[in-house]
Amino acid sequence: MNLDKSQLEFCRSNAQHVRLLAPAGCGKTLALLYRCRELADRANPTPRFLVVTFTKAATHELRSRLVRDPAFKGLKDHVTISTLNAYGFRRMHNQLSNTRLLSSNNDRYFAMKNQLRPVWLDKHEHVQDVAVRRGIGARRLMNVMDDLKALGFDHTTDTNYERFKERLDALRKGWLAPQMELQFDILTQLKVLDSKASESGVEGAADSPRAFYDRFFRFWRDAVSSLHDQLTFTFEDQKYWCWLDLRSPDAGGKPKAPVTGIARFDHILVDEFQDINALDLALVRTLVDRHRASITIAGDDDQAIFEWRGATPEYILGPEEHFNVPFTTHVLETNYRSPSNIVKHAQNLIVNNERREAKPVGAAPNAPDAEITVLRTDSIGDRLHTVTKIAQATPSPGRVAVIGRVRSQLIPYEVYYAAGGGEVRTATDLDALNSTAFDDLLHLLEIWDRGTEPARPTRVAEDVIAVFNLIRKAPFSKKNTESVQQFLKALSAPTCAEAAIGFARYDGVKLTGKTHEHLSDVAARFLDSATASEALTCVADDFDGLRFDYEKSEDDVWYTDPPLKQLAEMAHEESLNADDLIGRLEAARDQVKHFQGFEDDDDPPGPDDKTLQLMTATRAKGKEFDTVVMLDTGEGMWPHKRAKTKAQIEAERRLFYVAFTRARKRIIMLMDEKAPLSRFVFELGLPDGSLPVSGAQAPVL
Repeated sequence: MNLDKSQLEFCRSNAQHVRLLAPAGCGKTLALLYRCRELADRANPTPRFLVVTFTKAATHELRSRLVRDPAFKGLKDHVTISTLNAYGFRRMHNQLSNTRLLSSNNDRYFAMKNQLRPVWLDKHEHVQDVAVRRGIGARRLMNVMDDLKALGFDHTTDTNYERFKERLDALRKGWLAPQMELQFDILTQLKVLDSKASESGVEGAADSPRAFYDRFFRFWRDAVSSLHDQLTFTFEDQKYWCWLDLRSPDAGGKPKAPVTGIARFDHILVDEFQDINALDLALVRTLVDRHRASITIAGDDDQAIFEWRGATPEYILGPEEHFNVPFTTHVLETNYRSPSNIVKHAQNLIVNNERREAKPVGAAPNAPDAEITVLRTDSIGDRLHTVTKIAQATPSPGRVAVIGRVRSQLIPYEVYYAAGGGEVRTATDLDALNSTAFDDLLHLLEIWDRGTEPARPTRVAEDVIAVFNLIRKAPFSKKNTESVQQFLKALSAPTCAEAAIGFARYDGVKLTGKTHEHLSDVAARFLDSATASEALTCVADDFDGLRFDYEKSEDDVWYTDPPLKQLAEMAHEESLNADDLIGRLEAARDQVKHFQGFEDDDDPPGPDDKTLQLMTATRAKGKEFDTVVMLDTGEGMWPHKRAKTKAQIEAERRLFYVAFTRARKRIIMLMDEKAPLSRFVFELGLPDGSLPVSGAQAPVL
């Protein structure tokens, strides 16, 4: 075996249940397969293995190694490699016929509106209005239903308030309170729950568990049961239904007998265990029990960054509590991927987390050092130029990754680099440039550009109504549109700017939402903006139709984190007029390529890849690049200003740790000259004199 000491100790362990702590770059994938081979060599007949992966990409990598590597000859027929979703889908497909998978937003909307109509029509009045009248709201209800499954609720056993409250309390003790609070907030926004009251026990109040139970959880139980009876499933149901089926009694009402014979898995190994949620844990635990299998869990609590999807590092930190069996822990101690100083400084950083398992990790012998630079600049223009210069000077720009904490940070770099003819790759759900809202922004800029030019009354009315509709959260109703259009045409203002001012005298049908005075004021200021930067700033401040909107974000990624302020700053730094800005934005959109994020099935960038990689830190996990540029490494972004509690700061530190350890040769941490340096940069323990570097003193890149 071509394995190091810590890998060999893991592979040869005689323990029945093993926890493998494997920091990035330690050869975990290879070690898992060698563990299977070692266990196979000890037994006769050859045992069967189930290796559970977190992503399809990891499944493909393991299968490829199993087939191609001669070391595993004869083992491939005894090893099943699968994600939990794929395992559940196969079981569901084999046991049920005529199932329906809700694979699109429309499917989910019509399932709520039509299939679940008998459920909410008579018994659940608080859900009725959302289900009937709001397409996005109906889908959000479906999302909450899935989130409750992911958080471990069970519609077959959580059948009273006491059981619901027990589960809720367990989530709060297990560091998952923010995920549950999000469900409360969503139902408040949808008006299923009333706005928060001063006393949490007030009936209907958003912070009342009793209100959540009465107004939604009862509906959830009935709705989940109804969809299952109709053989209708979501992607989350692939795991949820499988879990329920595995632990359900047999036809006689007795517990199902353990799995035997060729169907039995003797050993179950779970990769990336730090990324599993409560439902994943319940399914794995049930599989272990039904197959009477040994369990090996592998992962790294320091890379637990998917708490937003219900995951928690608690499961890998305390597996004995969740499986009720003793575990033997092994640690892979050598990072073969990262440069020596990256490993050292990353360890300096992460030891500041208390909620973790201490691990002795070092770089491979003779591993080189990486360049580490903290670069301060005066403006975003300097930072845009710096990143472009780095990519253009690199023979393979595809080996350069620009990593942001939030998606809006990436947009100016996407626009600036792509406008110069460079190709950009980003995740589909990070690409705000291919959204409907982005088209609305381009239209607004075109209207602003011609806003002081004379035009036909019909054209003026159309343009001004388009502006009004984006100042509002939702467009005018048909009745309001006709009234406003009639008034504007009668006004006969020669330009959009004058029409906007004249609208202050509107005397037509009463408008819903914004008053005519407000619409007139905002539209006039927008159309009178002297520069593209001023116009974008006005949009960012006063146009509700293009600002953050949780409901709209489900259909259009723009509304998750609109990059208006960043685009305004870029337009100011570059002194862009409307034509230049629109041209750059359109050129950037044409240059964008996509990957699939943390479930990315793309191959890593090749030696001739000319595509600059843009991603958030959560999307960077599992990837590596020659050069990494981390954006805006100051307080308020790393950690994010929303992080207040100790647990939230530790989660932010893990995110920084993941981004920092993606670099193979060079890492550049960019930040504004005036911003306070992130505490995480200080915690890296960089050598004296290495930070910060000002833009004027920056090394040639």
